[in-house]
Amino acid sequence: MNMTLTRDFKATDVERVEHDPTFAKALLDEAATLFLSGEPEVARLILRDLVKPEAKKYHLKHDE
Repeated sequence: MNMTLTRDFKATDVERVEHDPTFAKALLDEAATLFLSGEPEVARLILRDLVKPEAKKYHLKHDE
């Protein structure tokens, strides 16, 4: 079965992080657990997805 994605997965994550603090906290907890379990590369990927929306908002606010 070949299913076509209707929306970019990363865009969905970014939107959810921006609007759901519980989800953002769960991702942060997961990143910390992965880092402490010896998987820093995966932890960094999750942290990047958490920080990116905030950095974007910061730049938009300060570019006005």
